[in-house]
Parts: sequence; C-alpha cells; structure tokens
Amino acid sequence: MFAAPTKVLGANRSLHCVFDNGGALVARRCCHCCKAPGQERPRDAPPPLPLSCRGARPARRLLQGFTCRAAGKDRSAVAGVASGADEALVRLVLGDETELTMQELSRGFCNSVHLVTRPPGDEAIVVKLYSDLSLLRTEPNQRGVIDRSASEAGLGPLVLASVDEGIAHSFFQGRVLEEDDLHTRADVGEAVARLVADFHSLQVPPEFDANKPLLWKWLERMLDAISASNNVDALPDSVSLQALRREVDRMAAAVRSAEELGLLQTVLGHGDLKPTNIMLVSGESNPTVEVKLIDLELAGPNYRGFDLMKLFRTNSQTFSDERFTAFLSEYCKATTGLICSESMVSEIKAETQLFEPLTWLEAAVFFALVVSLGPNSGGPGASGGSSRWVELLEDRWEKYLAQRWMVEHHLGDLRRLRGRAN
Repeated sequence: MFAAPTKVLGANRSLHCVFDNGGALVARRCCHCCKAPGQERPRDAPPPLPLSCRGARPARRLLQGFTCRAAGKDRSAVAGVASGADEALVRLVLGDETELTMQELSRGFCNSVHLVTRPPGDEAIVVKLYSDLSLLRTEPNQRGVIDRSASEAGLGPLVLASVDEGIAHSFFQGRVLEEDDLHTRADVGEAVARLVADFHSLQVPPEFDANKPLLWKWLERMLDAISASNNVDALPDSVSLQALRREVDRMAAAVRSAEELGLLQTVLGHGDLKPTNIMLVSGESNPTVEVKLIDLELAGPNYRGFDLMKLFRTNSQTFSDERFTAFLSEYCKATTGLICSESMVSEIKAETQLFEPLTWLEAAVFFALVVSLGPNSGGPGASGGSSRWVELLEDRWEKYLAQRWMVEHHLGDLRRLRGRAN
C-alpha cells in the first residue's frame, strides 16, 4: 500500500490518496485534489454529492461510481473493498504507521467502529470511521468538536484524535443501555437524566449556529440526496418522495410556529439519543450507576424534546409512563437546580411528546435514503438486498402517520400550561 501526496493544507495536514499494491484506490483526501501516478479526475466530471469527498473515503463508499485510473488501469469504486480500506483510514485518523491490531466492534449506517491496540502493552482505544450517510448530515469544521466538549466535561470518552474521516477515543468497559433499562430501573433513569441535563446545559460551540436546530437540515439534505439518486423509483408506492417532502414541510411549519411563541427549547442536543448511545460504565454490581454518552457525530443545536423523546420512544408493551415522568422530573431538577413542580414537569412532558411523530418521520426519511441508494448505502448487510430497508421504511412511515396528530395536540397542552393564546 502506498500514499501519493498532493498538497499541504496547513497545520502539517496533507491531502493524499492511498492505493493498494495493485494500484487500486483505497482511500483519498478530497477527490478534487487527489492525484497519483497515472490517475486523473476528468475535468468534465460532475461535482460529487455531499456524501463524498469529505476527507479520505474508502472506495466502497463513493456513491457516484467515480472511476480512478491508477497504474495504467481503470478501477471503479464498488462495494466489497477488502478490510485494508478500513485499516488505511484508521491509520489516517491516528496519524500512526506503527504496528496495530484491529477488531471491528460494529458497522452501521452512520459509522464503523474498531477496537485498536498498539503493542507493546498500550491500552485499547476505539476508532470510529464516519460513513457517507453520517457525512451527509455534518460539516467538516464541526466534526469532533462536540465530542471534545463532552470529553472535557466528563460526559463522554476521552478524545485522542479527530479528523474529517473519523475520531479516536478511549475505550469504556461496560455495556450500552437497552430500552428496558430506562423503563424498569429507577437508578438508571435518574443517572441518565442527570447526564443528559448536564450535556444539554453545555454551550453550543461557535462552529454551529445556536439558533438553528439541525433537524431540518438533516431532513432537507436526505430528501435532496434521495431526489438526486438514480434509484428513487425503488421507494414503495406507499411512501413517495413527494409524500415525504409534504410531511416534512407540514411538521416544520407546526414546530417553527411553536418556536416563535417561545414554547420550545433548543439546546446542545445529542441528535441520536437512543439508549444504545449511552454506556453503563459502573458495572452491574456497583450500587452507584455511572453512565457516559457515546456516538456524538450528529450532536449540535437541536430541540431538547427531540432528544428526550428518542431516548424513551419504544413499544407500548415496554413503555412505562411512571419511569418516563420520574426521568423528566429528575432532568428538570438537574437542569434548574430546583425541585420541579408537577406543572413544570408536565410542560417538559408535553414538549417531549410532541416530538414523537418527528422521531418516526426522521427515521422514515433516513430509510428512504437507504432504499434509494441501494447497495451503495454502506450499511450493515447492504449487499443483501433492500427488502429489509423497505420494511423499516414502511414501518416508520406508518408509525408517523398514526401519530402525527400528537404535534398539534401537545402544542395545545403547552399553550394551556404556559398560558399562551392559540
């Protein structure tokens, strides 16, 4: 494997390509600059979608079929590149060419996660490589910024390195939470409430516009990517692109009108605050529960109700209103420093519940994007066909349609609780 440098951007950071021994492009930094012996990017090539060219990308993740010419051969970017692509990117993140061992912990739509050790005797670290579906929703200058904020506040793992391609951080011993933990364990619910309240209380970094919730940018970018794909016809008849856009516009109008009335709070949100993005690190037998946040690549200014509802959204058999209310009471106490009245908790509850349809709509748009990208989506099992993703799309869409009435209903509750006119 060899690297072909091109130009230096400053701060000792070079743009370069990484090729395997056969001359195939494995990873690259910026396709506009990437050049190696015998390789050129055609001048008339169309500009890439936002899902590409945001740092060194494995060839299997290039979504426009960009063809590289290296060592006199044409090689198209296709799925199934060997694991050497991930190793090359891990080394780019770490800035390290020493011997290392890698174990893949997980691979999803938003990242692939590797446990990395470097002998002799170094502690294991976690390296997360961002996928194109993650890069689509983030900006280069914002990646890793909030991970560092959470790290410095003691709310997440220690950040060791952060570049456009991914992030390296300390490894937590423990397990991720499950939905049942939040709906059955009071000790876990209280600890998570304090953790989330502390995170929501952090200042939004200057790299973000604190007054613009990220939810709408995500939805618009995903819809635009679906529209620009060559496979939009793969969407089922029951969930058209037009229907998705119509409902996003409808929800945006309702939520933004509530913002104008001062009914909603925008905070430093996690963005994907599901139970599996919280680690229980204190051990099962420890009477003091300690939890930490992980997977912060989508974090930024967002609606606090969206974050809180994603955490407690589950099926009717698992959901516990008692635990949900107790969680919100502890969250309110940790946020305000006061013992919150029943009315204060009811306000946060209504603000949270009105976002439940939005959590399903966001998921529906996401899976519509996955379906439209087909095997190029880069997610787990992407090469095995799209039937699973179509089923998930239809499931999330049906849940959204069944619950969209809740937005106006809970907005009415908020107006009443806060004494605002309709």
